[in-house]
Amino acid sequence: MEARESLFRETEPKIFTTNPRNPQAGHTFVWAWTEWFEREEGDSGAVTFTPIADSESELRKWLGLHHHESELTEIKGLFARDVMDDFLEQVPLFPEAPETSSEEPFQEQNPDEDVEHY
Repeated sequence: MEARESLFRETEPKIFTTNPRNPQAGHTFVWAWTEWFEREEGDSGAVTFTPIADSESELRKWLGLHHHESELTEIKGLFARDVMDDFLEQVPLFPEAPETSSEEPFQEQNPDEDVEHY
């Protein structure tokens, strides 16, 4: 959990919808520290989160361009918790942090060294 806290700078992602009365029928978004993600569910039930905006004003412009309602409401409850769980499962804990890996970094090898084939 500590890695996720540092990833989001000790904030918790928030879940928003364009249809607070029936969130599953509206468009669902996740605000995670500095980026908005749209939740999309495929025909097979697979869920993806696509980054779409860096700020709320950018998100509202995006909503306007795609002819969606621009009202956003933060939601809580079972659906929001399920969305959060799906989102956290897909977020890489260390997206650009090779220094946190337990494996040694790639080393340059000389042309006469074959370290892969002993």
